[in-house]
Amino acid sequence: MVEESDPRHRWLTRLVEELSEYLQEPALIVGSLEECFIEDAFCCFVRSSPPRGRAFQLCWEGVLGGQQIDGTKYDASATLFLYSRNQRLSVPGHDNGSCLEIVYEGSLEHGGRWADAYWANDDLGEYFAYDSYGG
Repeated sequence: MVEESDPRHRWLTRLVEELSEYLQEPALIVGSLEECFIEDAFCCFVRSSPPRGRAFQLCWEGVLGGQQIDGTKYDASATLFLYSRNQRLSVPGHDNGSCLEIVYEGSLEHGGRWADAYWANDDLGEYFAYDSYGG
């Protein structure tokens, strides 16, 4: 069980808040924080609010993760999937689907920022399970 005094609890909460600011919309952790921590790493599912409206019904979800590097720092990133009308969207030419990769630059301990967002092709088909929002 992760105690609130555990610094990783604060780091993960702050990372999600900063991701919300970066995306300019709320990012929500799916599940409990206790499920996110594994030894010197963390991994959790994040998502937007459920789709609304009748036309586009845009939403997203993905994985926020990080691991300790050289025993002192954490490396963190987010892999996000965009949906419209519950269908995963893809960049033209990305036959296996696309994901938005965002890297956290800086230190979890002292702060940093989300940067270097880019669309990546799911070359290996790793993300077929993310074919629909909440699926």
